[in-house]
Amino acid sequence: MRILFLVVARGGSKRIHRKNLQRINGISLLGYKASAAKKSRYCSQITLSTEDQEIAKEGNCYGISLTKRPSHLASDTATTEDVVRHAQEAWEGFDAIMLLEPSSPFVPPWRYDQAVELMIKTSANFVFGHVLYLFSWEYLQFRADLYDNLNAAHYFDMPTSEAVDIDTPHDLEHARWLAANGYVDLSWAT
Repeated sequence: MRILFLVVARGGSKRIHRKNLQRINGISLLGYKASAAKKSRYCSQITLSTEDQEIAKEGNCYGISLTKRPSHLASDTATTEDVVRHAQEAWEGFDAIMLLEPSSPFVPPWRYDQAVELMIKTSANFVFGHVLYLFSWEYLQFRADLYDNLNAAHYFDMPTSEAVDIDTPHDLEHARWLAANGYVDLSWAT
């Protein structure tokens, strides 16, 4: 199964300045996603969707290819669905897209592997777990709304330490505290 790992990272975060470039233990939020994706057994290709030069440069440091995001897909009104569909138009030959949001940096590579294995085992069109989203390529082509048919989806539970979602400065400080105090396994992060 060929999986496109898609990191979505726009430059204009409202609540945390330059959020996707913020660091925890010296690694950017984007860096955590790149490290996990590259260590997944199922990552066929990793690409970064961004309009931001500095974020693109950070992605390049991790060897991530760039899918240049048009400015209208970097606005506050653009949806994740629009960005995923843009990436799908830019790439061919994949069976699924794994959506990676840097705001959830602690998802380890083996969790992505589990999601893909669940998709294969159950022939699911959509697998999700708190902050992890895997869509079959075909499902994306025929759905106006990515989340409109949850009957075609499979959910799996994730430990709360992996499901951290950083949206506010408090969330970022909490994530830094979790990492600094050993409450999350980051042995895979480099």
